[in-house]
Amino acid sequence: MDLIAIQAAISSLKSATDIARSLLEMKSMSEIQGKVIELQSALLQAQNCALSATTAQFELQERVRLLEAQLREKADWETEKSRYRLVSPWIGPAQVYALTQAAANGEEPHFLCTSCFHGGKRIILIPVSQEGWLQMVCPACKATMATGYQTLGAANYAEAY
Repeated sequence: MDLIAIQAAISSLKSATDIARSLLEMKSMSEIQGKVIELQSALLQAQNCALSATTAQFELQERVRLLEAQLREKADWETEKSRYRLVSPWIGPAQVYALTQAAANGEEPHFLCTSCFHGGKRIILIPVSQEGWLQMVCPACKATMATGYQTLGAANYAEAY
């Protein structure tokens, strides 16, 4: 909560209490009406301060909710990331992330784009024939990796590489 808004609300309520006490000492109607207006003003100020504190509290709760969601996403990604290993399954320097058999949970072997993987995304590479040679292409970032092969069998789990 916004401490300044709370302090202001308390101060306004104290002022309202002081004004209400002074009303008891008033003799004329005009003095009483003046003090009633002061009292209403102090109460309105206290109400505005309380509303400001409530708004600040809501904003802080929303921020906490967003940060907790980000932490959950990060933890989920760390779990997902641990299921893969960096491998070089083809001729040349091309590297991809391959699913480990131990973490497959019945999922078929596949390769992930290294660029997207480092960006926290799980994007499966697609084999594409280019001028008679097979390449692996990322549908998200359009990265292309030469395999050095004209045909390619099914992907294996990371332990096979």
